[in-house]
Amino acid sequence: MFAAARGRGTTLNGDRVHVRGTHELGQALVATGFGYDAERRAKQAARVVEVIPKIRDIRRGGAAAIDIAWVACGRLDGYWESGLNAWDWAAGSLLVTEAGGFWSCQPGPLGVEQAVAACPGVYDALFDLLQ
Repeated sequence: MFAAARGRGTTLNGDRVHVRGTHELGQALVATGFGYDAERRAKQAARVVEVIPKIRDIRRGGAAAIDIAWVACGRLDGYWESGLNAWDWAAGSLLVTEAGGFWSCQPGPLGVEQAVAACPGVYDALFDLLQ
């Protein structure tokens, strides 16, 4: 079970966890997700084609919440997705930031236009790549 409290860190099954220490985007394991709308999914797939040559590899956990939690506990270096709702990311953003990572969320007309979570060493490069 993942837990976090502002100013108190992030835990997994009661043990303190931290984001990974990766410093190069080219070495980063990154996750993303895909929406249910076919048009949005096609745009998300095109983005993966742009991103994958610049990272180590991509993972797909199947749910935004678990992908974000895996960034917090160091199983992944980063995560991005568009079209999220608040219930997809609200708790995860606290998990990541309390574990030492960075989080950003750009609102859009249909929810979150883009969310990015990553360890400090790759956050800026991943964020810039996705702009």
